Amino acid sequence: MRTADGKGVVRIIAGEFGAFIGPGSTHTPIVYAHASLEPGAHLSVPWNEDYNALVYVFEGRGHIGDGEIKSQQLAVLGAGETLQFDADDKVEVLFLGGQPIREPIAWYGPFVMNTKAEILEAVDDFEAGKLGSIPAEH
Repeated sequence: MRTADGKGVVRIIAGEFGAFIGPGSTHTPIVYAHASLEPGAHLSVPWNEDYNALVYVFEGRGHIGDGEIKSQQLAVLGAGETLQFDADDKVEVLFLGGQPIREPIAWYGPFVMNTKAEILEAVDDFEAGKLGSIPAEH
């Protein structure tokens, strides 16, 4: 989708972002979108009040409401009906959110699971080469 001002493109990966639905299939309801915005771009989309919201800027600088966010920063937003982002320069940004599932979290390095036992199993699977490879081998 393009922003209303024509200064940006949003790729919806999963979930509903405004009037658009991404192709990704998930086990719990989420939103996952990547936007490329030109300087001065304004993005405003309806946001599900039951979802949390995270905004991660890969590159550039912009504003969420009165708050500035810049490259390699993450903003955690509270409940709201609309998500608004204004680009100060060229920006690459991820919009993430979903219904909180309130499950326990365990992590080690890049692994995030629910329990320490699952982390140990994931590390064993990684070391055994069971997690696949990039590029994928067919």
